[in-house]
Amino acid sequence: MTTKRARRAALWLLVIAVAGAIFFFSSMDGPESMELSSGFTYMFMRLFHPDFEQLPPEEQEAIYSLFVFIVRKAAHFTEFAALGLSLRLLTNEYRLRWATLWSWSIGTLYACTDELHQYFKGTRTPSLRDVGIDSAGVLFGALFVLLVLFMMDRRKKKKTA
Repeated sequence: MTTKRARRAALWLLVIAVAGAIFFFSSMDGPESMELSSGFTYMFMRLFHPDFEQLPPEEQEAIYSLFVFIVRKAAHFTEFAALGLSLRLLTNEYRLRWATLWSWSIGTLYACTDELHQYFKGTRTPSLRDVGIDSAGVLFGALFVLLVLFMMDRRKKKKTA
């Protein structure tokens, strides 16, 4: 197998693995998903709000709800940023014109299908806001790769000059 073919195969596997991970997390039912994010929520609450346990219950509930929202939306953004990154690397490998736009479009389409998947899950609720957050994550990942490639190209040109 040529190096180019091996690189392309590895990038396809990366895209499929990230998409598969997103599908796996979306396949969790509501309580299972909430349990997973609760662990991260408590970790961040202890880090950013060490006196949480001493607060009145109403305040604890309000702070916990805010942290849950932030953790869950950050997870959406992060997993789709990984998808955008992997898609941008793949489209770059094929030297596609408008690679960032293609990556963002494909990732956003996947975000739409992800929310549709949650609709059929029963205990999950699809959300247009989540599609927006996911789409922003895809764009962030794709633009990050674009920036790194630009910097690498610039550095390479400086060396040859």
